[in-house]
Amino acid sequence: MGKSLAIRIISILFIALFSISVLLGIIFFINKNENPLLIWMYALIIAAIGITLVFMLANVFKTKKSLITSLLIAAGFGVFVLISYVLASSTIPLQADGIPFDNITEVGSRWSGTILYLLYFLLGGSFLTLIFTEIRGAIK
Repeated sequence: MGKSLAIRIISILFIALFSISVLLGIIFFINKNENPLLIWMYALIIAAIGITLVFMLANVFKTKKSLITSLLIAAGFGVFVLISYVLASSTIPLQADGIPFDNITEVGSRWSGTILYLLYFLLGGSFLTLIFTEIRGAIK
């Protein structure tokens, strides 16, 4: 059976992107200039994020149920961020000699704490989910 048109286009696109990457890698090893390679990396990252967002949004708006589920998940994540923000402190940490850091603001300190609390919540949730799944599998 022949490949579909979409598969052929993706294969050609992959070969083209890979060829450009190899060419820029060779240029880097010859000239020791990493700027073209870094720009290419940023372009690939932006393209990957864009493609991911487009397909994600296409799947979200496919049915009413998937839209509602996505909105509930986003709202739940927002609640976790809000709780983490409320728990975080805005005090600036001190160095070993008791002097506060110069380049840290109260806002930056609060958002750092927010991210840490959010990490703790997500890690705790993943561990609880893992334990629940194992217990449920052992019962079945």
